[in-house]
Amino acid sequence: MYIGKVSKITGASRKAIRHYEEIGLLLDIERLGSYRIYNEHHIVIIGMIKRARKLGFKLADIAPLLGAKQQGNQFPLDIAHQAIAEKRAEIQLAIQQARQLDKALEALKAELDHLFLDNV
Repeated sequence: MYIGKVSKITGASRKAIRHYEEIGLLLDIERLGSYRIYNEHHIVIIGMIKRARKLGFKLADIAPLLGAKQQGNQFPLDIAHQAIAEKRAEIQLAIQQARQLDKALEALKAELDHLFLDNV
């Protein structure tokens, strides 16, 4: 299928799809003259890339997974699980930091109320 149809199916822009190919995330794309011909596998890969991006992964984080898949002809679940665990640890740390910030803001509010409401 041509890039326009792939773009409609996946929601990825044509520019993004070409970029994925340029950086090696999409491989084995057939050509018919100057046209690229994509298959169902490419649709799956683009969908995975888009979902991973929405979850905070960078393209550089995704590349080793797809590279390992190409080398081993099998998706490297162990690498994916490790990447997900690392991303979850980052999120947990961010949640903890946000909670601490929220408590500090609440304390600042209480301090300001104490200083300026009590002395009015």
